[in-house]
Formats: sequence, structure tokens, C-alpha cells
Amino acid sequence: MLFSTAALRNASRIGLRRFPTAQPSAIKSNGGSLQNQLRTKASASGGIPAPLLQSWYKIFGHSTIGYATWLVAGIIVAEGMTGALTDGVWNMANSGRTYETVDWSKFATDDDDDEDEDEEEEEEDDEEEEEDDDE
Repeated sequence: MLFSTAALRNASRIGLRRFPTAQPSAIKSNGGSLQNQLRTKASASGGIPAPLLQSWYKIFGHSTIGYATWLVAGIIVAEGMTGALTDGVWNMANSGRTYETVDWSKFATDDDDDEDEDEEEEEEDDEEEEEDDDE
């Protein structure tokens, strides 16, 4: 196996390192600086500082369940952000065309007033009939 733990252990014993460290005298003789060396190390890790990656690994990366939790949480957060972005674009493109954004006052009719008048007339008719029945 190429990535077995035994191979990694042996590589670390031999002195093979991912980031070779340069001696200060070598840095001065090459005209480089410690800052350039640190930049090279940071760019090799994708620009993410090593302490941050180490703490992430301690929390999520060292176990399968931790990594699975990281993936599920990341998927849920990404899905929520994608859904919110999609809804925002949809509502912006369809402003005034959806149920929530229609100005319903433009569609107000006088039928409501007519129904109130009809009810009042019916009540008056009922009262007149009761008076006629009493006589």
C-alpha cells in the first residue's frame, strides 16, 4: 500500500518531510527571506494557516464520524445558502407576479359593500314581517 501508516512512519524516520526547513544561513546565501519560505508553506496548504488546519483535524478529521458530521453539516449549510439565493433571484425576477407580491388593493371590488347592503335590507324586511305578524 502506498499510503499505509507504516510507509508514512518510515518516511518520517528517514527525514523525508513535506516542507523542508531551510537553515537561516541558507536563506541568507540564497537571497531569500523567512517570509518567502513561510509564503511557500502557506501556499502549499492552499493558503490556510497550518494551526487552523491542525485544529480542524483535531475536531473533525481524526475520526470517521467527525468527518461525516463535517460533511453533513456542510451540505446542509450549502443547501440552505443555495436555496436562499435561488429564492431571492426568483422573487426579484418575478416581482409583482407571485401571490405574495401582488398588490391586491388593485383588485378590490364594491361587491363587499353590496353584500352588506343586501344583509341590511334583509334584516329590515324581516323586521317588517315580524311587525305585520304581530298585528
